[in-house]
Amino acid sequence: MQRIALLILCHLIMVSTLTGCWSRRELNDISIVVGMGIDKQDGEYSLSAQVVIPEAVSSKQGAGGGIPTSILQSTAPTMVEAIRKMLKTSPRYFYLSHLRVLVISEEVAREGIQDILDFFSRDNELRADFYILLAKGQRAEEILSVVTRLEKSQATKLFKSLEWNRRLTGETANVFLDELLANLTSTGKMAVLSGVEIVGNKKQAEQIKNVQKTTSFAHFKMTSIGVFKDDKLIGWLNESESRSYNYITGKIRGAVERVACPKKDSLDLRVNQVESKIKANVVKGKPQGRVDLFIETDVSEVNCVIDLDKPESLYALEKKLTEKLQASLRQVVRKAQKTYGSDIFGFGNAIHRANPKAWKKLSKNWKKEFVKMPVAISVEVKVRRTGTQSNSFINDIQKKKEQ
Repeated sequence: MQRIALLILCHLIMVSTLTGCWSRRELNDISIVVGMGIDKQDGEYSLSAQVVIPEAVSSKQGAGGGIPTSILQSTAPTMVEAIRKMLKTSPRYFYLSHLRVLVISEEVAREGIQDILDFFSRDNELRADFYILLAKGQRAEEILSVVTRLEKSQATKLFKSLEWNRRLTGETANVFLDELLANLTSTGKMAVLSGVEIVGNKKQAEQIKNVQKTTSFAHFKMTSIGVFKDDKLIGWLNESESRSYNYITGKIRGAVERVACPKKDSLDLRVNQVESKIKANVVKGKPQGRVDLFIETDVSEVNCVIDLDKPESLYALEKKLTEKLQASLRQVVRKAQKTYGSDIFGFGNAIHRANPKAWKKLSKNWKKEFVKMPVAISVEVKVRRTGTQSNSFINDIQKKKEQ
């Protein structure tokens, strides 16, 4: 009996120490921030915060219930002061743990982003799993202000668009905060970020009627990848060059490549598997780079007359895609070296892994060494499958015309 009483007393003491979460905040007292934009105005940071309106995203609201997010803005010399000024106009505390995207204007990125990232890396409420984007040729607040379809917040649509672009096109650089910080502090690899811009009427894009028509006035478009040198944006890769960059770095998840048929017209090959290896070493004191790329594809669409039952037809397609990719990969490497002088691929890190002693000497002047470094590119392509049917009915139609 005494033993039972002692156990009950111990449990009561333990329960009394469980006072709950000391830092908890009630849902009614917070504003959930899902997107942030950073611009410059009169030499100061212009901060835009996209917060969720709980009543508008509630399942009880219909499609015409109104815009489900609100944009709050403030201007200050530093990020912390800008947020504090913004809180003066908000009845609720800013909760940043659900941040999905951070959009930085091109103007700010060209001046340097180290001060901005210092704030985001120190905040104890922020998680590092939000994407960072560049507003190409426009203000970040304009990107966050577009009223969108399908998703209830612009930030969520941007986040999911990046995910799908990586899987389907391979033309975006999906970069979280921790990866960006690692690249900015590394001497062997420079940073890149995806660019986004508005296509269509920007003024009408901010109005609710933008989603009340069959076709929108405006929409987002992931256009290209921004190239950095240190913490400053110095230029852009176009869509083709962006895809080639992702091939080299092995970050591509899916893409479609068009190749010419033997006689005329073309067909599309869907990329299903990509294996890329970046190698680098030092020979007689000089760095040398190498990229080995293996791609597995399927025939996805045929717009020409070709006999896919013949092995030589598949070999010809593999050869043409190999030549095409070798040329595009050489082009993006040449642009990174000659135009930007920025090692966005990580050849410096590859040398560090292969020969740390040699890298210690090269790292002091790596930017100049990278520009002169020869890079060998090897591409291997395999066409595995031709779909549910080997030959297209286009062959039969052509034969019928010839009779």
